[in-house]
Amino acid sequence: MDTTQLMEYSGLVNGIANAYRRSQVLFVALEGNVFGLIAEGRDTAEAVAACAGWSVRGARMLLDGLVALELLEKENGRYRNSPAAEACLVPGAPAWQGEIIRHTRASWNAWSELETCVRTGTCAGHGENRRKGQDLRHFILGMKNIASLSAAQVLDAVDLSRYRCMLDLAGGPGTYTIAFLQRHPAMRAALLDRPEVIDIAREEVSAAGLADRIAFIPGDCFTVPWEGPYDLVFMSNIIHSFSFEQNAELVRTAFQALMPGGTLIIKDFLLENDRSGPPYGLMFALQMLVHTPAGDTYTFADTAAWTDAAGFRPGRAVPITPQTRLWIADRPAE
Repeated sequence: MDTTQLMEYSGLVNGIANAYRRSQVLFVALEGNVFGLIAEGRDTAEAVAACAGWSVRGARMLLDGLVALELLEKENGRYRNSPAAEACLVPGAPAWQGEIIRHTRASWNAWSELETCVRTGTCAGHGENRRKGQDLRHFILGMKNIASLSAAQVLDAVDLSRYRCMLDLAGGPGTYTIAFLQRHPAMRAALLDRPEVIDIAREEVSAAGLADRIAFIPGDCFTVPWEGPYDLVFMSNIIHSFSFEQNAELVRTAFQALMPGGTLIIKDFLLENDRSGPPYGLMFALQMLVHTPAGDTYTFADTAAWTDAAGFRPGRAVPITPQTRLWIADRPAE
């Protein structure tokens, strides 16, 4: 190998090794409300330091680090938010990502146990403790941060106009339900999730003015009756939390909850059948390794096996983003 190639490879390897530095800069900046302060006109190191309770030296170094990350821009000693920061990191921004970033930061300790998880094949304790309090709220509203963007993509990719009664299984803050009902005024929905999550969903549904069109089913999706029947069951980013066998059970239950001719939509980071990609899904499997006893990311063949065994018609894949795909299967009409 020539020197240029070796330099390229060493740059790749060291970029991976040092990635934690970049995330820490973002985490500290978010907690210090740097992007909000700058949006308000506090655009110097001195002003940010005074508001955040930081030293001027530390604030200047952090702000310059954000310039290096292309989250801030700098001119004549004054800082301004980059377009990405303006869109995603200023509180109230159209693509606000604050809660999901805080959830990511909360994963730090679990990821520090990766070697143990790889050796044992399951999480080392961190993932088995159910989230509560502020950690739960960051996680659930973090799902809203993500779903606020992807719900529109689902609606653009799939025609849901014929459906009238949907179940959003483990629907979290209700972001998909809200978006679907706003697009389709004739649709009604039920949202099933744990009671503490339902409390957050109720807030979101009430704020959207849809309380009269959405029912809530508090409980564990493996033990509480799903009620119904429905003509659509929507499962977004659920299957990666569970084992292959648990997902087969969920799909069987979905079949029973659907009326004849109804549809199951599974949305997740579905992998190619040889598990060669997409890259995001491959990495997300490790997120499940450190956080869940048996979660994983699954292939199209896996989802087909579940729906075929449950009695659905042959399913079909619909790409949403490079990392997110849908698996859609219909219950036969009787």
